[in-house]
Amino acid sequence: MLAGVLLFRQLDSAQAADENTEKLKIQLMTSLPIVWGEGASLNDILAQDTQPYPIYGYWQKRYHIEPVDSFELLQKSQTDIVILAQPPAMAPADLDDLDQWIRRGGRAIIMTDPMLIWHSDLPLGDNRRPLISGLLSPLLKHWGLELVTLDDLQRAFVELDFGDLKIATAGVGAFEPLTKRSAASADCRFSSGNILADCEVGLGRALLIADADFLHEAMWTTDPLWQTEKRSQAMLMVDQMVKDLTEEGG
Repeated sequence: MLAGVLLFRQLDSAQAADENTEKLKIQLMTSLPIVWGEGASLNDILAQDTQPYPIYGYWQKRYHIEPVDSFELLQKSQTDIVILAQPPAMAPADLDDLDQWIRRGGRAIIMTDPMLIWHSDLPLGDNRRPLISGLLSPLLKHWGLELVTLDDLQRAFVELDFGDLKIATAGVGAFEPLTKRSAASADCRFSSGNILADCEVGLGRALLIADADFLHEAMWTTDPLWQTEKRSQAMLMVDQMVKDLTEEGG
């Protein structure tokens, strides 16, 4: 039964920081340069001469995390959770594979940003640049949702309160339920402002965030006095979501 533990109760930061006795298996699909660092070439990757962003380095210590560019083998894998972090344009087959995996009991964390504010030194048109706007509309529409931009927040750097956590971010969006629903529509509960959605999709569950900028460490250091706290809280938010998805009865 859907408990809504993420959206409707105080987050337990101390528990979220505890190390798992057995690391969870996570598949990550992202257009963000968090895995190899910005501008990494194939030669850099093969030579292991890359510098991941702090958030990915942290996930590597916490989980068995595998970057993927397709979900073709997802159904046969032993994956515990899928994370989409501003993913690239996905083929219809991948969208269907992910949807079916979740409906059969899979768990997913989906970060899709309608107006990403993520500095890049790469030229416009370079396919290594992160996507400015999320491209998950076909999947969201299938679930009865629409990602929208909030005009009053789209240029602002803001702090969002999630229970005990304060997350620094920018360009936040919202999820709006579509009026027309179908048998495939998800059963979702929403946070204040509809920035987060906690959705039952068939037998599975997906936690959606209308933002991805909070993964960038630049959001953690806007005020040096709060640097350590913002860093840990941005990481703990995802940790808490992973915990909520995997705890018994979640």
